[in-house]
Amino acid sequence: MKTFQVSFQRVAGTALAIGYFLFGAPLLSLFKTMSQKTGVVTFNSLFAILALCGCGAFHSHTGISVPTPMAQYRAYGASITYGMGVRDPSTQSFPALVAGFEHVSFANNAISGDQACDVMPRQVLPNQDRPDLTSHPTYSLLIGTNDADMRGFGAYEAVYRLCHQGIASWLAIPFEHKVLANGIGVTTTGPGELETSSPWAAWTTQGQGSSISFEITVNRESVIYAWPMIDDASPATYSYSLDGVTLGSAAARPTPSMSTAHGTTRLVAFQRLPPVRAGKHVVTFTQTNSGESGLSVIGVGVPRGPVEVRLPFVLVGTITYQYHGSSGDPCTSANETPCLEYNNDIQEEVSMFSADGLNVRVFDTRKYMFATAAEMSDSIHPNALGQLELSHSVEAVWPKSD
Repeated sequence: MKTFQVSFQRVAGTALAIGYFLFGAPLLSLFKTMSQKTGVVTFNSLFAILALCGCGAFHSHTGISVPTPMAQYRAYGASITYGMGVRDPSTQSFPALVAGFEHVSFANNAISGDQACDVMPRQVLPNQDRPDLTSHPTYSLLIGTNDADMRGFGAYEAVYRLCHQGIASWLAIPFEHKVLANGIGVTTTGPGELETSSPWAAWTTQGQGSSISFEITVNRESVIYAWPMIDDASPATYSYSLDGVTLGSAAARPTPSMSTAHGTTRLVAFQRLPPVRAGKHVVTFTQTNSGESGLSVIGVGVPRGPVEVRLPFVLVGTITYQYHGSSGDPCTSANETPCLEYNNDIQEEVSMFSADGLNVRVFDTRKYMFATAAEMSDSIHPNALGQLELSHSVEAVWPKSD
C-alpha cells in the first residue's frame, strides 16, 4: 500500500472544513478521533472516510466487487467482515476498503451469524473457491466471535480448531497441489459412492474394510494434509495410513458436537500427517465400523511445492474486541478469557501453517480497533471508523507486490 503521511497541523484545517461542510458534525468527530489516535492523517484515511460517509465522488476508492473465482481478494467471516453496523457494507466494510487501497477486485462472502464450522459449507464451497497457481488470490479469514460468544471456550475449542484449520489449509493450498476424490490418482476398494449433490465432492465408504487411497507427489520434504468430513450424526470410525503404515484411527463424529446456530452439522475438517521425503506417497483411509454409514474424504494436499511457485496468501484475523460497557459478557475487558483462548488457538495455527511452508499470516485486529464507544455501532459491530481501523490491520500484513 502506498501511503503518504503529512502532519495533522498541515491538513487538519482543510480536511475538517471539507468534512464539516459536506457531512456535518458526525464526520468532524470521526476525523478528529482518528487524528488524535495517530497524530498523523493519511490521504488513504481521508479518502476512505469520505467514501465511508457516502460521498459518491470518492466511491472509486473502494474495490470492484466481482464473482469469487475472478476476485483477487476474497474475504470470509461473519457479520463484522460483512459490514453489519455501517450504512453501506459494499463500500464501508473493511474488505471493500482494503480492495480499494490495494487496487484489486474483491468478493466479500461473509455471512452474518456464521461460526467457524459454517464457513466451508456455506461460504467457500458454494462460491466455487478453488485457488490455483494462476490466480494466487489473497484471502482474509476473520471468524470466531460467534463461537466464543455462543459456545464458550474449553472442550469446544477442539471443534473450532478443526473447522478453522480446514478453511485456512484449503484456501492456502492451490488446486495443483491437491489430489481430490473426484480427480485422478484415487483408488477405492469395497462399496462406496462419490457425492455429487453437496457443495463438496467427497468419497463415502459404505462397508467395513472399504477404503479410499490418494497417490500424491511431493516435490520436496513436506507434511501432507487431508480433508476428511466430520458429522454430528455419523457413527463412522476409520484408520488412516501413509505408504502402508497405519498412523492412527479417528471418528467422524466430533466431541462435542459442532451443531451451529445456522444448522451446520457436517463439513470438511483437517488432518495433518507426518513429513515425508520427495517422491510419490499413498494416503489411505479405511472404514473400521460395521454397516453402510462410512467415512467421507474430500482429498489430500501438500503445502510445500516447488520453491519457485507462488502460493495464495491467507490472512487470519484475531477475534476483535467487543464493547459491552462494564458488563461481564464474553470478550470484554471484564471477561477477556474466551477470546484470548481462541486467539491463542489462531496464533498456534498460523505458526504451524507458516512452518509447513504456507503463506498464512495473522492480522491482529486488536492493535488497531479497540472497541471504544467512538468505534462501535453496537456491542459487537464496528462503525465506519472501526471498519477503517480493521482495514489497517489487514493492510499491515498485506503481501508486497513482486
